[in-house]
Amino acid sequence: MTIKIITNYALPFLLCCVLCNTLTAQNNADSVRVYLDKSLDIIAKNALNRDKINWVDFRKELHDKSAQSKNYEDILPLYPYIFEAIDDHHGALLYNNKTYKWDGTESIIPNKAVEKAVARYTNVTSVLISKNIAYIRVPGNNDFNTSKMDSITRDIKKAISQVSSKSVKGWIIDLRNNTGGNMYPMIAGLSDLIGQDEKVGGFITSDGKPDGVWSIKNGTFFVDSTKVAIADYDGFPIPKNIPLVVLVSSYTASSGEMTAIATKGRKNSILLGENTAGYTTANQGFELNSNSGLNLAIAYPIDRNGVRYSYKLVPDTLIVGGDNFEDLKKDSKIKAAVHWLKNNF
Repeated sequence: MTIKIITNYALPFLLCCVLCNTLTAQNNADSVRVYLDKSLDIIAKNALNRDKINWVDFRKELHDKSAQSKNYEDILPLYPYIFEAIDDHHGALLYNNKTYKWDGTESIIPNKAVEKAVARYTNVTSVLISKNIAYIRVPGNNDFNTSKMDSITRDIKKAISQVSSKSVKGWIIDLRNNTGGNMYPMIAGLSDLIGQDEKVGGFITSDGKPDGVWSIKNGTFFVDSTKVAIADYDGFPIPKNIPLVVLVSSYTASSGEMTAIATKGRKNSILLGENTAGYTTANQGFELNSNSGLNLAIAYPIDRNGVRYSYKLVPDTLIVGGDNFEDLKKDSKIKAAVHWLKNNF
């Protein structure tokens, strides 16, 4: 089974995978036309929105636009146009360590407090907001080649165990500064909060076919039958369906959004904050040559109830601004979360 990579090149501090080996290759390795056609063949076969294109006409159009091209660099400006045509603002061409992509039609709504938190708070943090309410902040990660999945999972579970106790009646998961990375250790680390022995989401293709089921069994996260991250939880047992508030922002992107989706449909749970960034597709890398490759959106995520997410997540309770990461008790979104939790103990 191929594990999907969730990646996003649009935000600062957000890189999720190495999509191909970056070596050195000369333009004479292939002709410009062969290179372009190889790209189009891969996109026509694998892109999530490939059926939106008349490939005969589109290929001719691109051949005409590139007719005078002498080297690869001459055709690189075509790739944002290609990604726009297939409506893929999450994909990109990576060529000689430079990215060529379409940024979509909307930009991220600025939030200075969250933007600073993205840069400043890069480690998992847990605290008690009150005697009865625990808080954990899970930022994005840079697990490019999935080599740190178990250690990231372990860090999250350890943070939960440090504040979990018999007194805790509700939890806040803060994903506001989670700009993405590797989704699997995020969900695995939070598994004791997200779900216990149940399906929590998955991927589907554009025609609705299942393409990987996310489930939690005995505290371990699976995609279909594959264990994707392993770490034991040794803290105070967390009651099933304990009240849970998940905080999101316009900087919550890609794998951060996938983690939030894994909580959607959960009993005694709400999403609170601002609309997310809208990078909710699973991506896969395809090598073009030794120094370039394509990163394509190939599937949509669904929650545990089968609801598909193809763009931004809209919170159950919308709260704009008022973020205070330095003093959480003065944070407007934390205050709203505490209020909801106290009414749902």
